[in-house]
Amino acid sequence: MTLDLFSLLVVSALVILTSAGMFVAEAWARTGDLVDRLWTLSFAAAITTALAYVVGSLAPEGWWANAIGNGASVLCVWAMWSGIRAYQRRPPRIVLSAGLALAAAAAVLLHGPGGGPWAGGAVALGATAAGGLAGGVALLYGRLRAGRATLVLAVILLLAGLFYAVRFAVFVLAGPTSPSFERYLGTAFTTVLNTLLVNAAAFAAVTMRARTARAKVAEGRNFDPMTGARTSHSFEPRAAAQLRRSAETLAPVAMVHLVPDGTDALEVAFGREVAERALVTCGEVAQMLLPPRALMGLDPDGQASFQVLLPGWEADDAAEWATAVRRELIATTVEVPGSHVRIGACAGVATTRAAGYELGDLCDAARAAAQRAVGDGGNRVVAAGTEERSERPG
Repeated sequence: MTLDLFSLLVVSALVILTSAGMFVAEAWARTGDLVDRLWTLSFAAAITTALAYVVGSLAPEGWWANAIGNGASVLCVWAMWSGIRAYQRRPPRIVLSAGLALAAAAAVLLHGPGGGPWAGGAVALGATAAGGLAGGVALLYGRLRAGRATLVLAVILLLAGLFYAVRFAVFVLAGPTSPSFERYLGTAFTTVLNTLLVNAAAFAAVTMRARTARAKVAEGRNFDPMTGARTSHSFEPRAAAQLRRSAETLAPVAMVHLVPDGTDALEVAFGREVAERALVTCGEVAQMLLPPRALMGLDPDGQASFQVLLPGWEADDAAEWATAVRRELIATTVEVPGSHVRIGACAGVATTRAAGYELGDLCDAARAAAQRAVGDGGNRVVAAGTEERSERPG
């Protein structure tokens, strides 16, 4: 059975209505933060795009529906991009997204009824391509990018952006009636591809938001039930208050960012449960050696790591403590199917003497030092602004 273009558009609209509506319903069931509202707008725009193109294909009198469809297509990717920025705790730039969508719609309206089905096509294709690429890049290189669903959504947006970039280039260079455009980049193929991409994006977005909702519930607790470390809900205000008190007397404070080695490899080899067991073991060892007045919390950026605030400590003392944790952790085994493994840890040390008494700056400096330790081969301690402090054991 072969579907004509109108039937294909109708089927696509029904499928997109179902899959995108799944995210809208899921977001509606929650209280809804800014990310939910922006991504709801994105999927609502996807539904509007599909329905508008159905109306526009009925008769030439429906030319105005193409303006709605083009504007909604641009809004779909740019509202998704705005939601990604909000998800990463950055300004969402909603006005930019709305402005680009209005420009795409206006490009059709300026041509009027005689503009034909491809009126304003270059604006819509170019803006949609740019929005898809911007969203994919933001997910890959921004904060809070952990998780398979995040990677899936990034790939979807990059595929959409690349496809529309090729459409835009061929549209401008050869025109929409050229054989190459009609055969490989025409409405029929694009409709099928968009249906698949919207379906996959809806599932990825639902998974990401469900994970975020669970994380918010967990953050409402003072302590993480698995590792015993404080949640960011509990750690951040207490750490900030301690830093303010220390700043009054210019007392030194050290921050240690502790990362268990090899959790990604353990997850690939033995599953997520074993990787979580390694994180729990690291937390238990650090808690056992934790000095008085110290605060220990989970890294709020979603990585499998810990932040330890050590009031009154200098960099050398903090590095010695982190080294003791690393050595104790190496001596501890983690059970895996049929055997057991030993894990190490990387640690980054930062102090208020170099990073100041702002919690965010201190955490970033310690996190950067820990990432340097990981990049240097792992299982070592590095102080911010210095060379390696503890060699990897032979």
